[in-house]
Amino acid sequence: MEKLMLLLLLFSLSSYGQNEQIGNVSRVIDGDTIDVVIDGEAHRVRYIGVNTPERNEGCFSEASEANNLMVMGKTVRLVKDKSETDRYGRLLRYVYAGDTFVNEELVRQGYAEAVLYKPDSEYYEQFAEIEKSVAAIGLGCHATGIFKDESLIR
Repeated sequence: MEKLMLLLLLFSLSSYGQNEQIGNVSRVIDGDTIDVVIDGEAHRVRYIGVNTPERNEGCFSEASEANNLMVMGKTVRLVKDKSETDRYGRLLRYVYAGDTFVNEELVRQGYAEAVLYKPDSEYYEQFAEIEKSVAAIGLGCHATGIFKDESLIR
């Protein structure tokens, strides 16, 4: 019985780790994209479940700087949902810098909107609830109206 319990524990631990990677942030591209070095190899990473303003849009610099302050030069934990990459070859991940859930924190500070990119939906409802509260008080980029496209699914 002890051997069975040990095997089950080891299997659950190994399964948990299969969807995670550790890397170091070498560059912040914008508010929702970073370059991360994993095992000596550079990867572009796109945050799952959020969207920040693009380079030609208002609040781009503010969202990029918020992301930069949270992750630049730091060791991050990258967690996969369902998809490995997007159509541009970027890894799709939830990003943690220490105890900070970066995807969520960008929404909480008003620099990102919650967006459902199917099939990756594990935290969508959570992000959307946070965004409702933040948008109601016009925090961060919400004050600019940049996120008022009425589309939450991409």
